[in-house]
Amino acid sequence: MKKCIFILLLFVCEAVLSQDVASIHERYDIYRSRLLDEWLVTSENVEQFGVNIPAMERRVNSKGKVVYVSWSDGNENFNHWLGILSTEYRLLKDNGQNYDETLKLLVYAMMVIERLDLYSEYALRCHHGLESPDTSQITELIKYPDDINGFLIRDDVSLGFWKQYHDKFGAEYGVVNEIKEGTNRYMSVFQRGVIPKQGMSQDNICHIMQGLALVKTLVDDESIANVPMKFINPYIPDYLRDKGVWVGDSIHFGVWVDDIVDRLVRHTYHDYPDRRIAMRFRNSMRARPYEIPMGALLTSRWYITNPITNDLVAEGNGEDMGIWINSYGIAEAATKLTGKNYHADGSNYGLSKYVFNSVLYKDMRVLGLGGLPLPDGIDDYMIRTLATVGDINRGGKNSTRLFYLLDDKRETWTYEQNPLILYLLYKEKYSHIYFAGTKLYDEDEIFYRNLLSLAPYGSPSTDSTRSEWSPYWSTSSRMLWVNNQGRIDCKNVWEWSGMDFMFLYNLYRLVFCPEGFALNQKREKIQTQYIVPEMEEKDIQYFHLPPSGSEK
Repeated sequence: MKKCIFILLLFVCEAVLSQDVASIHERYDIYRSRLLDEWLVTSENVEQFGVNIPAMERRVNSKGKVVYVSWSDGNENFNHWLGILSTEYRLLKDNGQNYDETLKLLVYAMMVIERLDLYSEYALRCHHGLESPDTSQITELIKYPDDINGFLIRDDVSLGFWKQYHDKFGAEYGVVNEIKEGTNRYMSVFQRGVIPKQGMSQDNICHIMQGLALVKTLVDDESIANVPMKFINPYIPDYLRDKGVWVGDSIHFGVWVDDIVDRLVRHTYHDYPDRRIAMRFRNSMRARPYEIPMGALLTSRWYITNPITNDLVAEGNGEDMGIWINSYGIAEAATKLTGKNYHADGSNYGLSKYVFNSVLYKDMRVLGLGGLPLPDGIDDYMIRTLATVGDINRGGKNSTRLFYLLDDKRETWTYEQNPLILYLLYKEKYSHIYFAGTKLYDEDEIFYRNLLSLAPYGSPSTDSTRSEWSPYWSTSSRMLWVNNQGRIDCKNVWEWSGMDFMFLYNLYRLVFCPEGFALNQKREKIQTQYIVPEMEEKDIQYFHLPPSGSEK
């Protein structure tokens, strides 16, 4: 009798679980369709500025009309989009579903990284008046292959892109602003960051490495014979073929990821004869590059520069020695990803490794005899991200302490995606402690399912008067921003793309219930043609397309 009751309860629990997951999956289909139709320009013209980069947030008026669109600061765009597509690819393929559209979107997303790496210097040369796209030769505008070097501006959503595609986002073109880089109806870092055309900071690089790690782990080598792509210049295809990424009709995603990571780290670490940065009292304790760093309190070769201005990028550049602190994590993550040793300038021993591990584990050890505990309230988002990619455990390579640390569910700085990502990246290692029937796994399944079930069917927003509003899904990304708590603003309503929900849902499915995943293939696809408008206005650089060698 007891056995029959147990079996009956088991069936009831499975039925409830299936019903909950079906309801959450319905929302995933809705979010996915909305993202593709309202937040993203998908284009086979992969070198056109701005295409294939999702917007992140928009403001709507009292009638629900979009009045402002933002691409945010580049942290969630690439990490979340790569994470969504790589996990969706794996779920669809493992369930015998058609994944052609997902593969196409993933290839386009990776091509965005290539586009930014190749053409960032071109945009800056023109911006600073060093070259003119109207008169300069292609070899002066673009230095190939030198410009493919790991330096990326955060996006290239330009005024030209907005002029052609603003209707796609349901917004007006707007009034061109004073610096003539954009309008009052959208914001991109290309148009208006701390400085225009702002370079990637260390947190951008940490997050993009995590997204790339999922691509390498989850995506197989694939034929792209059916992925339409058009190139203006031969540089990107030539580079990828030369590196063994693009062979015949096939893409080797693991080789591709390794090459991008190599570029990112090489641009973050500066070997001799490059300058070191040095922190001195007279510079308000900010580190600057010096040929001879005499009399410095600290020096390092870990920092990020703009190769056109030959100065530090505007933010997250290492002037606070933050990249030096994270150098152990950056090098360890890159080493684990590629199999190549990236430790340099003491990153695998000494003070930088000590500080990294102390902040990660909230424990400053003294001579191995104990330690001084640090408060959990320290925000360690970059350190946790790097630790996830690099599987950075105290206690040796076989230790599983990191998993329990990441799964701690802190009240303020949770970052609940990290334990699931760690599990997927190192499944063989952690599956013996994290499986159905263990308390941690079973409790986590309920935690994630309940969290995902709170996401609204409509756009996540700041409007608390909406019937489905949830404080847990009302920021541009609960995976990144402080306290994971939403903003309440009913007058100036902000709406979000919901990519954080999509990313976390796919992680949940891969870890807890990978079977039965399928997409609604009947969604209405918008096929609107957006005609290229006139872009000859005086003194405005539209940056609609990169220069073409055939035009010079």
